Amino acid sequence: MFSLFQRIKLKWLQYRYRFVPWIALNLNQRSARTVDQGHSDKLIADHVVLHSILGLFSGFHQFYLPEQKICLETAYKALASRDPAKIARLNSQATGALLGFTVERGPSTLPQGGTGVFVTSGCVPKGSVVAFYPGTVYYPHEAIFFQSIGNSFIFRCIDGVLIDGNDRGLSKMIFNSCSQRDRQGPFNVCDSSWLTACLQNPLAIGQYVNNQSKELPANVAYQEFSVPMDFPFHLRQFLPNVFYSPHSAEDLTQRALRLVVLVSVRDIGAGEELFSTYFTVVR
Repeated sequence: MFSLFQRIKLKWLQYRYRFVPWIALNLNQRSARTVDQGHSDKLIADHVVLHSILGLFSGFHQFYLPEQKICLETAYKALASRDPAKIARLNSQATGALLGFTVERGPSTLPQGGTGVFVTSGCVPKGSVVAFYPGTVYYPHEAIFFQSIGNSFIFRCIDGVLIDGNDRGLSKMIFNSCSQRDRQGPFNVCDSSWLTACLQNPLAIGQYVNNQSKELPANVAYQEFSVPMDFPFHLRQFLPNVFYSPHSAEDLTQRALRLVVLVSVRDIGAGEELFSTYFTVVR
């Protein structure tokens, strides 16, 4: 039976890999990416990211299709009869078929690293979208204090936009609330299944990718991406991000949703764990 001190120590050993000040003090064992303020560090072009996302989402099991006349009564019945576990299994198979690889969560190879993300089948070619960083999107002026306490899953974008990828506690409640708020009848405009064990989008696990170490250098890197205004409505059901602030239906075509994807910086084989560089210097 662990003592309180041992539990706190174990929590810290897991948390430190996501704790920016700790990473900064240990840069002799880490590397940092440097980004000029107001600029980006794209590894692949935005149109390549978009093409990959559209191709992947189009192959998923879809609750509603484009140009399909939906009877709301039928749609609600279909929603009630959905089998999340079956859909997760089908979409995982679709991911392998479409991309040539699959990724899943598992115990990290880092000492006390907690949960990590692994390539479980196939091979990831260099320059591929490997995962999404899911979560609630906060603009710099929006309050996130209480959500941030003890939260090691908050990603800071270059322009100060924050994405809270915590799948527990207050963060989970907020995402679920925002996703229900934005729902249009039976139609979801985002994916909240990443908060469950049955992922509708199998790549929405990027928040569990651990920071690199000296022995295990980064094989993926974060890349920010804004969803185009004309992104197909029927595919938004697979986007694992939602605005914190409320918006109208018209905002879907007026305000770009921020995504963060993880892109492979080299070929990655089956069985390898994914590692990124957390610490970003914005100058």
